[in-house]
Amino acid sequence: MMRTMLVRLVNQINVGASGHRIGLAQYGQDTKVEFLLNQHMTKDEVMANIRRFRTRRVQANEQRNLGGALTYAATNFFKAAAGSREDLGFRQFLVVVAGANSSDSIYQPARLVKSEGVTVMAVGLGSATTNQMKAVATASYVYQSTNIVAALKTAFETEDEAVNVVGDCVTAKFADVVFIVDKSGSIGGSNFQLIRNFLHKMVESLDVGKNRVQIGIIMYNENPTSHVYLNTFDDKEEILQFIKFMPYHGGGTKTGQALKFARQNVFVKERGSRKSQGVQQVAVVITDGESQDEVDKEAADLRRDGVTIYAIGIQNASKTQLVQIASHPSTMYVYNVDSFAKLKTLQKSLEKIVCHNIFRDAITVNTRRSDIKDGCVQSDEADIFFLMDDSGSILAEEFYDIKKFIIEFLQTFHIGRHHVRVGLVKYADSPTLVFDLTQYTDAKSLEKAVENIRHLGGGTETGAALSSMTPNFDRAMTTRGHKVQEYLIVITDGESTDEVKLPAEKLRAQGIVIYAIGVKRANKKELKEISGSPEKTFFVNNFDALKTIKDDIITDICSADACKDIPGDLLFLIDSSGSIRQEDYQKMKDFIKSMIGKSQVGQDMVHVGVIQFSTTLTLEFPLNSFFDRSKMWKAIDNMQQLGGGTNTGQALTDISQYFDPGMGGRSGMRQNLIVVTDGESQDQVKEPAKLLRNKGVIIYAIGVEGANATQLLEISGSHDRMFTERNFDGLKDLDSQLALDVCKTECIKTEVADIIFLVDGSTSTERNFKNFTDFMEAVVNDTTVGEKSTRFGVILYSTEPKSMFTLNQYFIKRNVTKAIQALSTPTGNTYTGKALEYSLQFFDKQYGGRRAFNVPQILMVITDGDATDPGDLKAPSLALRDNGVKVFSIGVEGANMAQLEIMATEPSMVFYVNKFDGLKTLYKNISHVLCNNTSPGNYPEAVLNKVMDLQMSEATYFNTAMLTSFQMKFTEQSRAGAKVLVVFTDGLDEDVMKLEHQSNMLRLSEQHAAAAKP
Repeated sequence: MMRTMLVRLVNQINVGASGHRIGLAQYGQDTKVEFLLNQHMTKDEVMANIRRFRTRRVQANEQRNLGGALTYAATNFFKAAAGSREDLGFRQFLVVVAGANSSDSIYQPARLVKSEGVTVMAVGLGSATTNQMKAVATASYVYQSTNIVAALKTAFETEDEAVNVVGDCVTAKFADVVFIVDKSGSIGGSNFQLIRNFLHKMVESLDVGKNRVQIGIIMYNENPTSHVYLNTFDDKEEILQFIKFMPYHGGGTKTGQALKFARQNVFVKERGSRKSQGVQQVAVVITDGESQDEVDKEAADLRRDGVTIYAIGIQNASKTQLVQIASHPSTMYVYNVDSFAKLKTLQKSLEKIVCHNIFRDAITVNTRRSDIKDGCVQSDEADIFFLMDDSGSILAEEFYDIKKFIIEFLQTFHIGRHHVRVGLVKYADSPTLVFDLTQYTDAKSLEKAVENIRHLGGGTETGAALSSMTPNFDRAMTTRGHKVQEYLIVITDGESTDEVKLPAEKLRAQGIVIYAIGVKRANKKELKEISGSPEKTFFVNNFDALKTIKDDIITDICSADACKDIPGDLLFLIDSSGSIRQEDYQKMKDFIKSMIGKSQVGQDMVHVGVIQFSTTLTLEFPLNSFFDRSKMWKAIDNMQQLGGGTNTGQALTDISQYFDPGMGGRSGMRQNLIVVTDGESQDQVKEPAKLLRNKGVIIYAIGVEGANATQLLEISGSHDRMFTERNFDGLKDLDSQLALDVCKTECIKTEVADIIFLVDGSTSTERNFKNFTDFMEAVVNDTTVGEKSTRFGVILYSTEPKSMFTLNQYFIKRNVTKAIQALSTPTGNTYTGKALEYSLQFFDKQYGGRRAFNVPQILMVITDGDATDPGDLKAPSLALRDNGVKVFSIGVEGANMAQLEIMATEPSMVFYVNKFDGLKTLYKNISHVLCNNTSPGNYPEAVLNKVMDLQMSEATYFNTAMLTSFQMKFTEQSRAGAKVLVVFTDGLDEDVMKLEHQSNMLRLSEQHAAAAKP
């Protein structure tokens, strides 16, 4: 049967030295080569050897090691010595015929063959399962019969089909992409044709066109030239036609000159660059050797201009120079292949990465930064010192990069005398205090101070500088009056000339969290000694790359506070298929452990479960198994890889039950699922994922290496919750971001409100009054306190009410909590009605109330018993409501539920616990409701009526004039801290690029534009 199929195939195709070449092997326990690609060069020779071919009878208990055969094929068959012509651009095919399932693992060997650029066609006969054949084959080349001669002939003789814009490239709509192509003499004409083919496929995959993705091409040897600028062609076909006939001249290799030429002559407005309109600037450098000039400075200058650089090295390219050229991290932006033929395989992965990054940087990075800023609102108090290397090895422009990094860092936090304070020490041979924590109390003056720092130079005495920080942090506690979380951020570019370990340990022993950032020549071992933790150690190859790690450090700082007291259910669904290497499986386990380490694990807090999947699902531990991190970590350490296929869809269906109460899930909690996979699912994922999301589960999909981007989006349902990493090392950069994301709530913290506690101080509360004060203190700590933020007042009542402090008395959180701690019960009866009537006046302007500015006003009534005057509750409660004051009723032990409901503005504002101890956890629920009732969007009825009654008197247009008018209105008429423009439109009335530019101008004037199209 096999021989008949081969004879028919060879008869129908052009076999010969310059035509199709045929090789043949068979496998059982071992692989036996019948003949290689270069052994028989004529059809007659091939036919004669096929007719002599006999398949070996496999013994009953003999193993069928297809995995071993695939590995042998990858390492032996498709090599020049065996007759492969891959380096000449010939496509490589491997036809696998299996009569039964493999005895050994086929997943990693199959990936190895395909990674070599080989198209694998799999024929499953007998008991060979479709699932195994799918895992072996490339895309749709799976067959269940030997009647496939026509299909094989078609595949062999069909030229590569045109590439359509699919997957991530559909969403990567706006970018200026410039290919910088080495045409030096070391490449040669035939290899340059492979570069042409690579460029052709890359451009074909992009959504090229006017107001879409623009393409530029620079060619260089000793001198760079550009025949295609960003505005040369609007039509993709014209660019593709140029690439087909792109000239090759040979010569030297001056990559530095080419990078400089790109910055000065191509990424400029006159040549079509849309940088000023906010369009991403991308350069792809392709080179086969070491540059004859310096690349470091020119690459850094290009990156400083906002250009993201990918560096592709072929054969003899210098890895060191590729890293110097590329953006950070090099694991994402540096690619190296050992032959020009491998460009074909590289094209597919690079296309996916480039398009994903274009979309991510355009959309999800901004979303992430917004989430980070929201998360850092929770970091209400902190003291941060920067320890800045000022040594002579740092160039002027590099010193500027450090200052820019610090300034952008400051913009995320709530800077203030009683909030986040910042100090800075620079050092060379000795440390110099530039400014202390108390010197600048607002962001603008801090930024100015950083801008004015002068670079002096000198040695690198990092140890002495660390030792000098102890008195600075000692003064921090004295000047603030109490201890808050303290951070030291060390930035250095070289190895210290003195010892750093001991002074760093002393600082950490004081509770100071140290982040160590190394650049260029910094010693990585020293950096870890400074930070004391790999998670708080960062290294970048160039100073301009500092901006790329800023968000990671800020996220790490803010995630602990942002996730404080936010419970939830978190399940991990981990791909454990056979295609994952053992070392990568360990990296995945480390990622889970790191995520758990950043989560608030506990009985009443975050519950975690872990499930593995491959062909089937395996539960490691459910959500209600462990409430202790160390036990979870031990269980994860004991996990064993399953092996097998990748049935992600079935796993998503099966995992649903583990979010149910019977399996440890908690209704009403935020439920998160983190899926990590390294390959394409062998079944459908869209519907199972949709059913899970409809159940309320929020899914994060992380794809590594060969993961399918379309499937990841189908799983997550949102680009914001979809992540692709080039390899498993990328997981370590995700943990802080995901830790912040999974605890994200609709409302982060009560930021602006007038809140008065109306507290029952009757005789019955005397024994448990501290529970009341602790509760109030917890609510205060969960808000942003300040004159322009949330203000607090307290009224105590028993037989008579009395104001203890008003809304305009304390604007510092510490002072509010001190005043609450000093309260004592007046004792007496419980005249709650009288107290309600008394409280209304304290929301007026004279007592600090801000009703005139539409600030939400809240009265929190806290009582433990029946009112002495129940008949007097209704009228003052209605009066408070009529004046816009929302009443929260909080009852303990003997409180009357009916009375609580009379007082409360609405049922959701009624809270009750049957014991005083219950107040310790009740504040979490109240803070959440409080936050949602004080967030922007709760507009007065008069405003809503005005919007509903609005009538258009003339035609309106969505154009630049409209956006400009709002810029003027916001600038001249609004004093608000947050300004939001929401545009509802049925279409655009002007060129999209002009609108995009004007929208960017609006944002730059500190507005936020959001357009929603129905």
